[in-house]
Amino acid sequence: MTDQVVTAAVPTAINVLTALKTFFANLGTDPAVMPAKLPGAAGVLLGTVELAVAGLVPAEVGAVQADINSRIDATIAKLQASKPA
Repeated sequence: MTDQVVTAAVPTAINVLTALKTFFANLGTDPAVMPAKLPGAAGVLLGTVELAVAGLVPAEVGAVQADINSRIDATIAKLQASKPA
């Protein structure tokens, strides 16, 4: 696809990476308490990722639709330019 599709995915990728960073911060560094913190940290991570992915779909669909429309418009312009007078 085009750069539009990649550009539409960038905010979601940033949100997911930030959520992953938060997940590890929520676990902490003490191995003795990590098992107790895991369910809460995992819940925050999964919730954040679910929200991020839910926002990705409309952005991707919009980017793909814009790409399709621009390609169709370019094809129409070429055909109109090539038709005999």
